[in-house]
Amino acid sequence: ITEETTQQHRFLVRSLGWTTIDEEDLTTERSSRAVNRCIYELTRGINDGIGRWGEGKDLYMDINNTDLLLIDPTEMTILHKQSIPSIRVWGVGRENSRDFAYVAKDKDRSTRIYKCHVFRCDNTSARTIANTLRDICRNLMIERGLLSKTTEILSDDLSQHKRSKSFPESITNDMPISFPTPMQETTNNLSCTYLGCVFVEKPGGMDILRPAVEKVSKTVPEDKWLSVIVNISPSSFTISYDNVRFI
Repeated sequence: ITEETTQQHRFLVRSLGWTTIDEEDLTTERSSRAVNRCIYELTRGINDGIGRWGEGKDLYMDINNTDLLLIDPTEMTILHKQSIPSIRVWGVGRENSRDFAYVAKDKDRSTRIYKCHVFRCDNTSARTIANTLRDICRNLMIERGLLSKTTEILSDDLSQHKRSKSFPESITNDMPISFPTPMQETTNNLSCTYLGCVFVEKPGGMDILRPAVEKVSKTVPEDKWLSVIVNISPSSFTISYDNVRFI
């Protein structure tokens, strides 16, 4: 269910449970394997006595511009509320496209525990949920000045086929949805300042890059610049801001 004014999306899901995941496993190189391991264990009931939202019965997963909500469809009570910016990574099951998972920090702010929540989507593809989160995060990026609306429209036209969940790892302006098994590659992590983006007429050449850099540096106010981490490996180029990967 989508409301144009509120951007409310509703999906019918069943909670398969949640399990803890180490923060060091949430790096670009290790997150795919770690989340797939959680999906594997929870879909097969390997962890006995695991907690499940709604005791494993049908739930509404509502996603709006700010939060992901789990709702009891009988009583229409909110069982769990997760803010979108607090979600560290999400993905679609590799073996079953109806398995969806996301990782977020435990609500107890005094701990540094992350939990991987896994759901089975019986009436829709988990990729639809992942794409919904991707689009909402895009809008948040536009609101924060990370992307322009023009760039978004152009990138949409070019990447309908997509994604390898990347806000987790492809070279598009989408966000992460699937978790392919990662290769162990050497990566360079660079601390950088992200200024913004600008439309250019062709994809390369110093005659294109120099004026583009100059234009962005002069037109984007410094209070809109962001401190980011750029991760470069032989197969990927990832920009992370506040522990969330955007490219």
